[in-house]
Amino acid sequence: MTTRTNLNNNPSLYTDHYLSEIDDDLTSLTDFDLLKFQLIRQRKTLFSFIELLIKTELSYENIVLRIDYENLLNKQNQLNKEYNLLKNEYQHLGQTCLYLINKTHDLIDERNKYYTEWQTNKSLLTPRPDWDKVSNVIDGGIERWKILSNGKSSEHLVDILIKEIINGNQIEPINEQDYFDAIGDDLSVLPFLRIPKNIRLFNRRMRRRTTGLLIKEIWTDKIRDTEDRSLQNLSRTKEYNSPESLSSPHSSSDNNANQNNKTLANHVAAYFNKKFNSHMIAIEMGYNLSDACQRYRNSERINLFWGIITGQIEEMVYHHQMKSISQLLQHLIKMKKLFSTQQEPLSTRARRAIVSEPNSPLSVIANRRLSALSLFSVKEHQESTVLHNEFVMTNEQFFESLKLFYSNKTSLQIDELFQSAKHDLQYSNELIEFSLLFMEDDETRFGEFLSTLIKQINQEKSSYVEQIKQILLGYPLITVSQFCRAIYMTDPNINQNELHRYIEWVFSIKNFHSSQQIKPLDLEDLLRRLENCACFKH
Repeated sequence: MTTRTNLNNNPSLYTDHYLSEIDDDLTSLTDFDLLKFQLIRQRKTLFSFIELLIKTELSYENIVLRIDYENLLNKQNQLNKEYNLLKNEYQHLGQTCLYLINKTHDLIDERNKYYTEWQTNKSLLTPRPDWDKVSNVIDGGIERWKILSNGKSSEHLVDILIKEIINGNQIEPINEQDYFDAIGDDLSVLPFLRIPKNIRLFNRRMRRRTTGLLIKEIWTDKIRDTEDRSLQNLSRTKEYNSPESLSSPHSSSDNNANQNNKTLANHVAAYFNKKFNSHMIAIEMGYNLSDACQRYRNSERINLFWGIITGQIEEMVYHHQMKSISQLLQHLIKMKKLFSTQQEPLSTRARRAIVSEPNSPLSVIANRRLSALSLFSVKEHQESTVLHNEFVMTNEQFFESLKLFYSNKTSLQIDELFQSAKHDLQYSNELIEFSLLFMEDDETRFGEFLSTLIKQINQEKSSYVEQIKQILLGYPLITVSQFCRAIYMTDPNINQNELHRYIEWVFSIKNFHSSQQIKPLDLEDLLRRLENCACFKH
C-alpha cells in the first residue's frame, strides 16, 4: 500500500521534464531524445507491473498452500480414527470393569460363605496344635525346629517331639555303651579325665537337665572360690560403671582374671574331688560330664561351657555375658526407682535401699544371684513378694530404660529387645514385670529376651573383629605391635589391661609382662582366637 500511495502522489514518476523540451517538430528529434522517450515508457510499464505485484501479494497474503491443507486434512482424519478406536476400547473396558466388579462381589459373598462354614467346622472339630510352640522347649530354637519339622506330618512331628524329650534334646541318640574307656593320664588329657587307660568308668547317661544343673553348680562354686558372691558382684558393678574404671590400673575384668588363676578344667577336677571325696567317682563324673557336653552341644550354654573347659573359648566370654545381664538388671532396678519417686516416702526409701544398700532384700537377691551366674527361678519369683511387687514397669518406661542404657544400639536392636521381652511375657498388658525376663527354666535355659541380648553381644563382637580384620588384611603374619595398632585404631578408648588380656589370649601367652618372646601369628589363626575372646568396643 505504501508503494501504491507513492506512485499516486508522485506523478512526476510518469512524466519527465525532458518531454517538455521536445519540439513538436518531429524532424528535429535526435537519437538521444528518442532514447529518453523510450526509457520513460519503459519506466511506466515497470511501475505498472510493480503495482500489479503488490496487489497480488496483498490479495494472497492469508492463503494456505494446497499441499499444507491436504496434510492437515489427512492428519485430522487419522486423529479422528484413533479417537474412535480409543472410544470403542474405553467403552469395552468399562463393560469389562463392571463385569469384574460383579464377579468380585460374587467372590466376596462366596468367601464369606466358606469362612462361616470354616468357623462352624472349626468349633466342631479337634483343634490343630500350634507346632511352632515346640521351638520354645527344644534346644536350637525355631531354626532347629524348622529343620526337624520340614515336610513332616503331625504324626511324624509327635514322634520327633517324643524323641527329643526322651533323649533330652541331645544331638545324637543315646550311646548304648554302659562304660567309658579311660583315655589315659597324660598331661594333654583334661585334668578331670586323667586316669590310667586300663580302667573302665560307668556311663550314667546324664540328661539335659542334670547336665545344666551340674554346670550351674560348677560356675557357682568357681565364683565362691574367689570371694563372697554378693560383695564381689556389687564391687564389680560399681567399678565397671565408675568413670575411673577406664584409667584405673585394675579394671573389673582384670580383677576377675587375677582371681581366677587356675583354668576352668582344673577347677572342675578340684570341684569333683571335693564334692564326692573320691577320686574314682570324681573321674567317673568327669567322663559323664564330657559325654553329656558333647551330646548336648546344640545347647548354647553347654557348648560355651565345654569350649571354655577345652581352652577353645576364653573364660571371660561367659563372665562378660553374665556381667552384661547383671548390669542391665541393676539399671532397670534403678530406673524403676527413678520412675517411682512420686510415690509415698516409705516406698521411696525402700526403693532407694534396693539400689544403694547392698544388704537390702532385693539388692542381695539380685546381686547375689547374678554374681553367682544363676538367674531367678520361677519358684523363687512366686515365693518372693519383693521380687513380684517391685520389678514392674510400663511399656514406655521399659522401652525408655533400654534406650537410655544401650545408647549405642540402633533403634532396630532396641525394638528387637523390646519385642522379645513381650514374647517372653506372652501377654499384651501395659505393664512389664521385668523380673520374669531374668529367669531361667528348669533346664537352666534363658528366655527369648536374654537370648536376644546375648545374640546382639555376639553380633557386636563379630562387627568389632571384622573392623580389625580389615586393618590387618594383607599381612601374612601378624606381630604384637601390628595387632596393638589395629586394636587402637578400632577401639581408641581401650585401657592397657584390657589390651594385655587380648594379647595374652590371642597369642597364647600366660603373662604379657614376662620376657617370653611372642611369635607372629597367622591372620586366620589370629582372627579365630579373637572371635573366641571376650572382646568388645569400649
